[in-house]
Amino acid sequence: MTDKHHSLSLQVSWLSIGVNFLLAAVQFFIGFFSNSISIITDAVDSLRDILATGVVVVSLRLSRKPADTEHPFGHGRIEDVGGLIISLLLILIGLSFFKDSVVRLFHPKPLVVNTTIILLMLSFSIVKLLLGIITQKVSKKVSSDILEADALHHYTDFITTFIVGVGLFFVQKGPQYAYVDSLLGLVISGIIFFFALKMTKEFVDNLIGKTAPGFLYEQVRALASGFTFVEGVHDIEIHCYGKNRIISLHIELSPSLSLEEAHSVADSIENRIYQDGLGKCLVHVDLKRGTTPVEKRQVNKLIKSIMTFTKHIKDFHSVEIITTENANILNFHLLMDKNTSIERSHAISHRLSSILKKNFKFSQVNIHCEPYTGGEKNEDRT
Repeated sequence: MTDKHHSLSLQVSWLSIGVNFLLAAVQFFIGFFSNSISIITDAVDSLRDILATGVVVVSLRLSRKPADTEHPFGHGRIEDVGGLIISLLLILIGLSFFKDSVVRLFHPKPLVVNTTIILLMLSFSIVKLLLGIITQKVSKKVSSDILEADALHHYTDFITTFIVGVGLFFVQKGPQYAYVDSLLGLVISGIIFFFALKMTKEFVDNLIGKTAPGFLYEQVRALASGFTFVEGVHDIEIHCYGKNRIISLHIELSPSLSLEEAHSVADSIENRIYQDGLGKCLVHVDLKRGTTPVEKRQVNKLIKSIMTFTKHIKDFHSVEIITTENANILNFHLLMDKNTSIERSHAISHRLSSILKKNFKFSQVNIHCEPYTGGEKNEDRT
């Protein structure tokens, strides 16, 4: 996150804190005046927003700390820690709201509700909607998950405050509708609890270290493959620390290249990936030892001969031989009769792998078993 984006994130966070402080003060006054549990609950929710956004501000500031000896990959995951704290607070608030609303449902209290209070609650909901829109736009611009979470809070606040405003129309009609106020409290607590659990899972996943989005792997592969002399890219790993990413990958180069040329290619890929904003990168160089057509024909011939001894194997395709400095790998897809059991498929695959390793000295054989439907065509047999 650039300094400009960081400053913008802090500005929208302080705006949220200021607006919610004013809303909470007015809502508490109205809630105690009207004796409405739904309004008081919504006021507490506004205070929760202040606390949550305060965590956002602290997280944004701490996440800017540079890497040090104890944290070599920076402090980016502090954002996820802050988001998790917000989520846990939401769970506690949701449970508290639920309990209070249930008590009020069986022990209702007299309410004082008029049109002015209703209109104020509806206007508050619009303010919260605008806060959500502004925060979400900033979160997209600066690519911040924690601001995205804060925007989600504002949207849920809009929904809950709007529901309270509409529900109070019924409460205004008479004491026989006092239960509506408690039901509204139950609805609010349910919404808060649902989103809190969802957010908790997302932030926990980030802290544990979930897989980066698939498009990032494809982007890195395409970028590295586009460089001159690169004949293959494999073993791409992406580790995320907030918005900071650490990327490692292996490229395959011809053994005819000099050490200086190979080093230049690796450096160029690392610099390009960093300049494109994908992350810091470390490129490992493997030697590409091309496989001759004869080797592939020999593999095809052996697999076809094995097919004659079992009715379960129907075909195979996508034979690929990768020979690097440290490994000789065979990959292919094996088409099995669709009625073959998983146990039988595994046994055949294991046996076939052993035969291929023994005959061709492969260090690794990866066989992907698929059900045969009759429409596949093997274009690898030559």
